[in-house]
Amino acid sequence: MNDESPQPPHDALVGHTLADRYRLTRKIGEGGMGAVYEATHVLLSKPVAVKVLRDKYLDRPEVAKRLVQEARLASSIRHENIVDITDSGATEDGRTFVVMEHLEGNSLAEVIKRDGALPEARVIDIARQAASALGAAHERGIVHRDVKPENIFLVDRGGKDFVKVLDFGISKTLKRGTLEEESLKLTHTGMVLGTPLYMSPEQARGEEDLDQRIDLWALGVILYECLTAEVPFRATNYLGVISQVLNQEVTPPRKLRPEMRISEAMERVVQKAMARDRDDRYPTMAALVADLDRVASGGVVEPPRPTAATGARPRTSLWLAAVGVLAGTAALLAVDRFTRAPAPPPAVTPPPASALPSPAPTPPPAPKTVVLHVETTPPGAEIRQGSRVFGAAPRDILLPRSEVPAQLTFHLDGYEDGKTQIVPTTDDSVRVKLTPRPHARHARSDEKKPQPTTKQPKEQQPSTGETLPNPY
Repeated sequence: MNDESPQPPHDALVGHTLADRYRLTRKIGEGGMGAVYEATHVLLSKPVAVKVLRDKYLDRPEVAKRLVQEARLASSIRHENIVDITDSGATEDGRTFVVMEHLEGNSLAEVIKRDGALPEARVIDIARQAASALGAAHERGIVHRDVKPENIFLVDRGGKDFVKVLDFGISKTLKRGTLEEESLKLTHTGMVLGTPLYMSPEQARGEEDLDQRIDLWALGVILYECLTAEVPFRATNYLGVISQVLNQEVTPPRKLRPEMRISEAMERVVQKAMARDRDDRYPTMAALVADLDRVASGGVVEPPRPTAATGARPRTSLWLAAVGVLAGTAALLAVDRFTRAPAPPPAVTPPPASALPSPAPTPPPAPKTVVLHVETTPPGAEIRQGSRVFGAAPRDILLPRSEVPAQLTFHLDGYEDGKTQIVPTTDDSVRVKLTPRPHARHARSDEKKPQPTTKQPKEQQPSTGETLPNPY
């Protein structure tokens, strides 16, 4: 986290050693909850970064819990593209702090501000790494909820960008159990959860059943901004941005920046990630990465589904209702304009043979592979196709596009192997329920006497909670 700005002389924490281990040398950043300092582990002589809770939250224990939650969630994912958090504690005056790896580089926001629109190949590389990190979080049931360029940090490794995703401070786990209950309580602290420029329509509407697709929307907005150096929504206030997120059509990147030579396939990726209806977005980060790989190899990406004619679901928010009324009035005026006093239709005469329309252009070839989203009940079953092993469900797998049925098998200890067939002609999803294997006591083959009846165990249910590793 490189920042050459001069250190304010009045910062009381600079020069102090926290928990007898971390000597703070200078402030390098400040966010909503805390300030980030460059520090040195005095016993190991190792550079680290320390985030310390801001003074104004000393009497807000729920905010301190949120900072600790960030440490627990981020450290539980254990992915190379997520900042590594190693320790936590409290200052002498009671301010919570967390310790993380020290990064040298710049945030994606700083890079866009400095360099403007980025080349498509570089955008793909950055997006793939960020999507991989967020996908790993999603597989553990963790949604970031504040994906933005400021939280994507770029480290130079051999002249290439190495991505680190930061700030899981307002993350929410979708799994049942302690962490989810804590997260639900912590969402009522009066803080703004998420940045409006990268907030999905369902977040803007105040919906409660949010899932990983809000991170996909935010990453789509970041792709748009990387390719054009412009955000898709602009307004002078918070509500103005949200109104645009809910109602305004986005200018296609290639139309906005034709000189950047953005490929049609890349534009389709951005549009699908930013589909206003979340059911039309990529279902997972792996599906997004698969299309990014197609773009990188010069392949074809299927166009996003056309926007539905139906409007957003009604909500009780007064300002949103007002926006809807204004939009409806504008629509009525437009209808009136185009229906008032229509001109009589011109006489139709058959065109000469030479004026007949030319044949329609040949459509682009279909992609050579399809994305299959596979889930099993219970989760964790190994997915196989013959001798090929894809890994544990849930996950997205790539299959060659074909009219010939493909057979998948599923193996999980304690369960009968499952099987299913699918014709991989288009992207699809598969859900397979596995049958528990009976646990009977096996007699030796030379034993003649009957074995006593054993009580069958109850069907094993998926785990309802998970103990996260304590990195401290």
